[in-house]
Amino acid sequence: MKVIAQTAALQEALTLTGSIVATRTPKPVLQCVKLVAANGVLTLMATDLEAGCRYHVTAVQVEEEGEALVPADRLNGIVRESDEQSLTIETEKETCHIRGAGSHFKIFGYDPAEYPAVADFEGAGDFEIPAATLAAMIGKTLFATSKTHSHYAISGVLWEASGKKLQMVATDGHRLAQAKGATKKSAAREISAIVPAKLMSLVQRIATGAEEVLDVKVQENQILIRTARAVLVSSLVQGNFPKYTDVIPKESNRKATIETGRFEHRLRQAALLTNEESKGVRLSFAASQVTLTSRAPETGEAEVTCPVALDGEPIEIAFNPTFLVDAMRVVDSAEVTLEMNASNKPAVLRAGSDFLYVLMPVDLG
Repeated sequence: MKVIAQTAALQEALTLTGSIVATRTPKPVLQCVKLVAANGVLTLMATDLEAGCRYHVTAVQVEEEGEALVPADRLNGIVRESDEQSLTIETEKETCHIRGAGSHFKIFGYDPAEYPAVADFEGAGDFEIPAATLAAMIGKTLFATSKTHSHYAISGVLWEASGKKLQMVATDGHRLAQAKGATKKSAAREISAIVPAKLMSLVQRIATGAEEVLDVKVQENQILIRTARAVLVSSLVQGNFPKYTDVIPKESNRKATIETGRFEHRLRQAALLTNEESKGVRLSFAASQVTLTSRAPETGEAEVTCPVALDGEPIEIAFNPTFLVDAMRVVDSAEVTLEMNASNKPAVLRAGSDFLYVLMPVDLG
């Protein structure tokens, strides 16, 4: 194999594929990236046996077709530190040579035949969705997944597609985030799948084209996503997702409308005087104002106010401020509404018609 690749394009490809490569594994080949030069394109492949990627570099001149399997961290480091516009990559059996105008690196690799297969996206997908829409939906749900139960259903995000609608739901048992979006064309069938957090993070990183449309295919045990530059693949999370519709309150007797930016700022201020023992901020809602108070023993107390428009009777309710701030960060509307029933019942935060967030209150005594 011999190719001359544009350094910037190669670095972009290695940044993504390198994030998939297994860092702790008894199998050295899984710490590698596979290079395949064919038909005028250099394809980089990476997998950790659960998630995988095929990244196509077209800013390349293929002088000799072939394959190579090289340690990802070494190759990534060489390309990252290069100040050349292009690099020549050439293989000699299992040895890979990388040359610039004033540099030559030799990396000892492995037999490409030893690398596990990375599934490719063949044919049409189940549905198409604008990259910007998918990235926004991921941003509104991924933060609410469970970080401690890595092998349970709540460690991933539930995707439900029907017609021209896609819905995502995530929960960690204390909160629930739901985002809705429109697909480019109707789904070929109704889809329900739990997608791992790792794949969704990868999609967020690669779905950057404002006008780009992504193809999505969901199979029995895996999901594939095709972009203009890459194919991402991942095993699905097995198990049963909680019946989230049972968690969302059907109605409420109080509704507060609040300016998003100001409310987030006040929450951050009140959170300054909380600690592990008193990890909560009390919100006292009146007709036109909410008062946020917090206290940390041996540290002090905080009291800040924020304008609101409350429909219903006054109420006091307390929340973990981090959970509320997490939601406020991803909201893209000027106002949010907080729907409440009682101080010990779940509340619902809404932003427009596409984002809903259910949050359990905390007991401050």
